[in-house]
Amino acid sequence: MLRAGVARRSWRGAGSLLVLAASGVLQLSTVGDAAPAPLVLFAAPLGQGTACSQAQPCSLLGAQALARQDAEAMTSDLQVDLEGGTYDLAHPWSFGPQDSGVNGYQVTYQAAPGQHPVISGAYPITGWHLADAGRGIWAAPVAAGFDTSQLYVNGQRIPRSIGLPSAFYLQTSTGFISSSPVLAGWPDVTNVSAVFNGGNGAWTQPTCPIASVSGDVITMAQPCWNNLHLPGDGSQEVSWVYGPQGGFGGLSGAAQPSAFENAYALLTPGHWSIDTTAHQIYYEPPAGQSMATASVLAPVLGSLLDVEGSLSAPVHDLAFFGIQFSYATWTQPDTTQGFAEMQADWTLTGPNASNSQGTCDYSLPPGSCPYASWTRTPAAVQLSATHHVTLAFDTFSDLGGAGLDVMYGSQDDLVQGNEFSDIGASAVQLGATNDPLPSDLGADNREINADDTIIDNDIHDVANQYLGGVGIWVGYTHHAVISHNQIDHVPYTAISIGWGGWHSNVLSPDSDPNVNADNVISDNLLYDYMQTLGDGGAIYTNGGQASNYAEQLVISGNVAYGGTNTDFSLYTDTGSKYIELTQNIVYDQPIDSFASGGCHTVGHIHLDGNYFSQAGPLYPCDLAVDVVPADTSLVCTTLAPGQVPAAVLVQAGLEPGFDGLLEKTAPSVNLVGPATLPLAGGQVLLSGSGFTPGTTVHFGAVPATNVRVLSANYLLATAPAGKGSVGVTVTTAKGTSALGPGSTLGYSSTTAPCLPLVGGGFSTGLGY
Repeated sequence: MLRAGVARRSWRGAGSLLVLAASGVLQLSTVGDAAPAPLVLFAAPLGQGTACSQAQPCSLLGAQALARQDAEAMTSDLQVDLEGGTYDLAHPWSFGPQDSGVNGYQVTYQAAPGQHPVISGAYPITGWHLADAGRGIWAAPVAAGFDTSQLYVNGQRIPRSIGLPSAFYLQTSTGFISSSPVLAGWPDVTNVSAVFNGGNGAWTQPTCPIASVSGDVITMAQPCWNNLHLPGDGSQEVSWVYGPQGGFGGLSGAAQPSAFENAYALLTPGHWSIDTTAHQIYYEPPAGQSMATASVLAPVLGSLLDVEGSLSAPVHDLAFFGIQFSYATWTQPDTTQGFAEMQADWTLTGPNASNSQGTCDYSLPPGSCPYASWTRTPAAVQLSATHHVTLAFDTFSDLGGAGLDVMYGSQDDLVQGNEFSDIGASAVQLGATNDPLPSDLGADNREINADDTIIDNDIHDVANQYLGGVGIWVGYTHHAVISHNQIDHVPYTAISIGWGGWHSNVLSPDSDPNVNADNVISDNLLYDYMQTLGDGGAIYTNGGQASNYAEQLVISGNVAYGGTNTDFSLYTDTGSKYIELTQNIVYDQPIDSFASGGCHTVGHIHLDGNYFSQAGPLYPCDLAVDVVPADTSLVCTTLAPGQVPAAVLVQAGLEPGFDGLLEKTAPSVNLVGPATLPLAGGQVLLSGSGFTPGTTVHFGAVPATNVRVLSANYLLATAPAGKGSVGVTVTTAKGTSALGPGSTLGYSSTTAPCLPLVGGGFSTGLGY
């Protein structure tokens, strides 16, 4: 539910509204007077010429050039229809102010009716030959200078080789001394990186390349190695608030590599590696896969779509509908910069970065950069200084870095109804870390990200290579609405908002001022988050969210469950202040976690009418001020029928008209509540995804009675009498759900009422 007085934002311009057409493509509907028919141009993957007609479509860039020319004096909307197929890019598809709509009209690039265009940065890898018959390793040549961090075989992402030779690694100032010289026998170790699970905190997995190996001496690449070792200044609890690194201890001097990645010597079936010195890609296919017929793609572009304006001339009134963006890579971690991760896939780069980037306000001598102003992960689609730009019903998949980045003065932009999956880092990034105040960039208020909306998006299976990534990450913003999204199967936090407030607490509540104000996180459905990393939650806040109650962050109507390594499900961490949490539902969390709370929090946090299966709020590091919990209802960890208002469950997640995003595959049953019924059976609540009208439910082989579908994610069903335990499945037109850990119902003659859990510790253990 949205905060009172905060209207749901959709694209708006010249009396138009964004609506879902019968074709499934979002289109503009004019309110009031009938709009003139749009001017329509056509593009095709093999298009050519300048006609840009349906009979003679242009190339992608040819259609853009004509659209840019026609937009100079628009008297109607302008529409570029993209025929289906793959548009292979040699360079990112770039848009500037000259591509904007004018005279109150919009320029739209969209899938032609019934078509599926794919914008691709992939390069086909051919010339495969058997390089090592004994091991079954194949090789293919690539050009000098070619690098990529991802490989796709027959449409499937293939992981790079990874492993750890049995040895002890004694850390030195430049790397390691190993008890075994095995690495010295590896070909070209400069292609190999060391992985450190939890290296800079339980929320991180940094990596650093090897520079050289001589016998048992391993020298690591610089500046990555130095950047992983932040200056220490005593106990962590003191440094959280006062130290130069704000509690980021850096890589421990006792740390050993958790694994080595991209080594030819570590290849196993279903893995690959690249040697940028020998200009070869190596792959060991699994049994039965033929390289004679395999299709192999390697992304080569860092970005696919760049929309960039300026504060004085923003790109505006532009839209992209129904387009798939796939095959972009991110190779910085393979360079000497490495991946010196700090949090949420933001990194330290450059020499002596701990004193020059993001921590320099607290270094000696002091610098001028804002705290936590680290290097962002680049995205496949990037919006910078844009106004009224829409991305709707697009697909972001098979990507190496982040999916979408909306930054630097982007205002009134809309991200709606998109699917984000199989992405190496975060799905969506909004805002930045170097701009807590516009003056930090020498800019004015036009630089602030404001009035942006991220709504009705399906985000799943992201941050699958750089595990600290987030489903939706939000930096410094005004009036952002993050609503009705479904985020599931992520290794770390689902939604993160705020940023560099690590130097604020009750003793210094006004440190690190920023522009955050009047942001809303509402009605999102979040599950199976925190699957691998630790010290995060469903929704994580950091730093001041406002300077008064009138502009406080509102977190309302969200439903969260299944956070494997969660500490606090609704995590108001260091420096958080002015937050209202109302009518949220949290269940199925670890026994040692808490529903809400954090560490070194300032306070001014009100909780009202929430439904929690764990205790909270808890602030164990120090006492936050003005924390007011009211009307909290305790529910079972396996949420049962009638424990929460059905309206809150129905409201969470994708809205009607967008839940078709969940119907592409077979449904899932994630949790059955209660987990145990009397022998006579009874009613249960199923938590899952992809439920549709007419969904059938089976308890073992016996069908349920009185099935009531509440939403795409919840249904009620009456279980028959039984004994022992049975698997619970649901069936839709797309298939039948698989049995999983949460899809079992037990029967018992001595069923006791389920009891809420009481948290008792921290789940910072890593799930590697």
